[in-house]
Amino acid sequence: MLPAFLVGALAVQIRADLEVGLGLFGLAAATLFAVSGACARAGGRLVQRLGARRGAVLAAVLAIGALVTIGTASSAGWLMAGLAIGGLGNAVAQPSANLGISELVTEHRLGLAFGIKQSAIPAATLLGGLAVPGVALVLGWRWAVAAAVALAVLLLVAAAVGGRDARPGPRTAETGAPDKGLPRGGLLVLTLGGFLGAASATSTGVFLVDSAVAAGVTPGRAGLLVAACSVLGLGNRIGFGWLADRHPDRSRYLFIANLLTGGALGYGFLATGQTVLFVLGAAMAYGLGWAWTGLFHFAVIRDNRAAAASVTGFVQTGLSLGAAGGPLLFGVVAQTSSYTAAWLTAAVLSLLAAVTIRLSRRMVRRSRGLPVAGLRRRAPAQDEGLQAPT
Repeated sequence: MLPAFLVGALAVQIRADLEVGLGLFGLAAATLFAVSGACARAGGRLVQRLGARRGAVLAAVLAIGALVTIGTASSAGWLMAGLAIGGLGNAVAQPSANLGISELVTEHRLGLAFGIKQSAIPAATLLGGLAVPGVALVLGWRWAVAAAVALAVLLLVAAAVGGRDARPGPRTAETGAPDKGLPRGGLLVLTLGGFLGAASATSTGVFLVDSAVAAGVTPGRAGLLVAACSVLGLGNRIGFGWLADRHPDRSRYLFIANLLTGGALGYGFLATGQTVLFVLGAAMAYGLGWAWTGLFHFAVIRDNRAAAASVTGFVQTGLSLGAAGGPLLFGVVAQTSSYTAAWLTAAVLSLLAAVTIRLSRRMVRRSRGLPVAGLRRRAPAQDEGLQAPT
């Protein structure tokens, strides 16, 4: 995730060096997620054949190529080319990680595992935020990207020598529970909800630093704000996954919808442009509005463990295309109108995502003859798992 969110954190320096406007910068940031969404299903099928470890090796190689291209970019075109390579890496990295978790983690720790895995996104924004005062303002933004290349090389070495893949097949022997089914319509509506949620949330990681500077915050403090919010988001993702494991009788989808609603309120605070409310809104955007993706992957894959990489490719299409369209739309609105209008647009998208997630839950429950109201289910066997159509 570093190619996307390191570029977002270094937006002020990159835009000044390469003479990139807000709209074009939003298009550049959208490139990674557009490529990732277009290649997600193919990447999932490829990883299902390669295995998690070899998929991670391929993802690391692509990340190195992306970061090197970005770090040596002399124009917006080369910046977009590097982010496009990063999109290929993301299309492979997501199913690789999900497949590895599905093979290695037991049922009662699955939520925590996906919370840790999805903390990669706030971790990337954390490193990006720290890179602004620590490297970019001292040595230049290209040196910050060079440091990220070193991290990607370490990942490549670790993945290459990290042993063999687990035995094929999901770890469901302890429960004996087969994968559950879902009507195609329910899965498509859920994917649409992921699209809308990602469209609202991803703009935070890409534009928060530049928006904070426009609101009167110094670049160094804006980077530290992103770093602090990233720590909050990282902790919340892990904590929410832990809570999901501790309370298996609670609906994951209602939880996700509530987080998206809280995020919409945070975007509203960001739209004010007032320093105190801006900081509060940033915390809510990271800690609520962008903390649901671990639960999303958990809910989808919990009952699709035999084909975790393939089903990841299905839903990742919506998530990645939303992450592509969101920054593009946000950048255009910010350039043609204002950051206030752009943040309000993100709030509307987040609310629409919450409604769509609730609708998909109702469709799942109806398909299984379960009541659609309420947060609890009557028995563990009535859970709302999802399965891609076979």
